[in-house]
Amino acid sequence: MMFPKDRTLYANLNTSFTSFDALIADLKERKLTGYIEITAPAYTGTLLLSEGEVVNAQELSGDKRTVGPEAARGVMERAAQKDGVINVYSAFPDVVLLLHRLMDSRPLYRDLTSAFTSLDRLISKLRSDGLTGYVEVHIGENEGAGIIYLAGGEPVESVFSSGGQMTNGQEALNAIVSTVNTSGGTFNVFVEAGDASAAGAGAAPPAKPQEDFRAELLAFWDDVISITESTVDGFAKPGRFLMAFREVLVSRAVTYPFLDPFAAEFSYAGGHISFDHPLPDDFNKALGDCLSDAVSKLAFQFKRADLETRVRSRLDGISEKHAAIIDRFGLRDDVQEFVA
Repeated sequence: MMFPKDRTLYANLNTSFTSFDALIADLKERKLTGYIEITAPAYTGTLLLSEGEVVNAQELSGDKRTVGPEAARGVMERAAQKDGVINVYSAFPDVVLLLHRLMDSRPLYRDLTSAFTSLDRLISKLRSDGLTGYVEVHIGENEGAGIIYLAGGEPVESVFSSGGQMTNGQEALNAIVSTVNTSGGTFNVFVEAGDASAAGAGAAPPAKPQEDFRAELLAFWDDVISITESTVDGFAKPGRFLMAFREVLVSRAVTYPFLDPFAAEFSYAGGHISFDHPLPDDFNKALGDCLSDAVSKLAFQFKRADLETRVRSRLDGISEKHAAIIDRFGLRDDVQEFVA
């Protein structure tokens, strides 16, 4: 977590020459609301203060993150050692309160990429869900990082760091969105540990009896998609089909919401579909449309007018293998471009 700062009270105090107890007493008397930050090689410790009282803490040491009382003790101990740097910042009370709530947050989505996910759309999704949490943004090839804090789904504060410069507020939010649109990025979403509105986000609803023939239907689509994937990747760079297919899933999510990657309902990887929810009525139509779009997209990119013919040839025999399920669900119209 990066912390937004309103005003710097003390800058670059050396721990070797600073009485940390005296500093804490001074800030308590001032009733400071803000942060004390201690930095050292491969270490950053932060104490969160409200009205002069330490309410929470965070330690980052290498790849390890610690929060709460244990982190507060660690920061105090590091402040007593040599060659650390202390900075003290004020912050708005509502922001400090939100950060206190989010210190022990939990991940909701990890490693979303701008290649498949629009940051604007992600924020709209989180707004509609009314989530309280934050979005970590890592831009391009180490071109910067940002964080967007949300309360009840609304962005309330942002921090953007790039080239050694840090900005806050609306300026930071605008910079994050603009830079991601230009250079791309990856996103991680975290939510307040006790946020009831997020309890079901990205998770399957309570289990219900599975539909009849569900396994057979998914096995049919596994065969169709995986054979198409191996056909494409057989004469192209491995992974090209999956990339195109995922791009199509995102674009088709407007028509078929269950394909939305933020809903975490549908996924395809390693030759198998994962879908734990009840099958929507338009499930087969959606997959047929997406498969057709992906193959057409790739045929254009590769300048291979024969790609559909190659796929159709490889799928020869699928209609016999899955004849019962094709007839039961009337799938011929959905896959007629590929399965005779």
